[in-house]
Amino acid sequence: MVSHRLGISFPSRLRAILIALAAALSIAIPAPAWGTSSHPAPREFTAMTQNLYLGANLVPLFGLKGKDLIEAAAKVYAHMEQTNFPARAEAIAREIEQKGGPVAVGLQEVALWQQGPDPGHLEPTYDFLEILLQALADQGLQYRTAVKVENFSGALPIKLDLSLWASFTQRDEIIVRSDLPLSMLKASNPTAQNYEASFFVPLGDDLVKVQRGWVTVDVKFRGKSYQVADTHLEAFDSRVRNAQAIELRDSLAQSPLPVVLVGDLNSQPDDVTGPYGILADAGFVDSWTETMGNAPGDTSGQPDDLDCTLPSTIDHRIDYVLHDADGYVDGVVGSGDVVGEESGDCTDTDPPLWPSDHAGVVITLTIAAP
Repeated sequence: MVSHRLGISFPSRLRAILIALAAALSIAIPAPAWGTSSHPAPREFTAMTQNLYLGANLVPLFGLKGKDLIEAAAKVYAHMEQTNFPARAEAIAREIEQKGGPVAVGLQEVALWQQGPDPGHLEPTYDFLEILLQALADQGLQYRTAVKVENFSGALPIKLDLSLWASFTQRDEIIVRSDLPLSMLKASNPTAQNYEASFFVPLGDDLVKVQRGWVTVDVKFRGKSYQVADTHLEAFDSRVRNAQAIELRDSLAQSPLPVVLVGDLNSQPDDVTGPYGILADAGFVDSWTETMGNAPGDTSGQPDDLDCTLPSTIDHRIDYVLHDADGYVDGVVGSGDVVGEESGDCTDTDPPLWPSDHAGVVITLTIAAP
């Protein structure tokens, strides 16, 4: 017998050998997970939110003037150093690695602390973003900043003779995996906005605007696209916080893509007239209750000094992974996890510290098949 396919003839014995060789090669060289396959990998991705904690409580500065303000500012800076973000970043990086390296991580309170002889000559001393990215690299994970927004920034003397100044800048950021091929993951169209609604605090002889904001980035994962948004709403004034939630709601409503919103909303699930209720009424689904039912999921409440020799004091939930209810993105049942709230998550320092005053939230979501 002979084969006449393509006009080429093979003896039957040779034909059998070629068929067997082709079969063997197809077993020995599988297609990559993100390549063409008759059984494509599930379009699941893990989203995470983490408030890093800026390292100190700024409230004691409010309303002070002169010598009292300088001494309080010095204490704030010293407290930030005591809470040791480099060590905490290592703990947070371990959490991210243990969760398999989420595709996108929304970060809040990504502080930049600087020092110098005067406000015009400051140099970074603690850049929380760079410290965290290096800690992630040490865990074998490669991330990059997809988008960031700069919110409040201010400088104060921390020596009475005015020879040393320190500044603090608060940022929100989304970081994404940078070690995946573009055929699997692409982040584009970054946007950053500051809220019109703002909170003002007395500081020295001035009223200082405490600005907050939000960021978005479009993510294309395994051929399907969605938008990730990240924010940190006002903590000290409910009217400002609610106005910010309305601004955010209205902006995200313009997205042509399904939206996954992560962040610190400073609003609990029973806050029906606040941000939680405003976003729920706009059609956002709480991925925690979707995937974990009535499990508590508390995320906030650790003390300012992060003392991990004492039991955790986390006792309420204000950090979320939400998605709009369009049937395109859904939470995977049972996938929710709160991270950084157990003693085993603490730093290796003496004394040990909680990774942050907030726990992180990690949830796996699935994208509808085409």
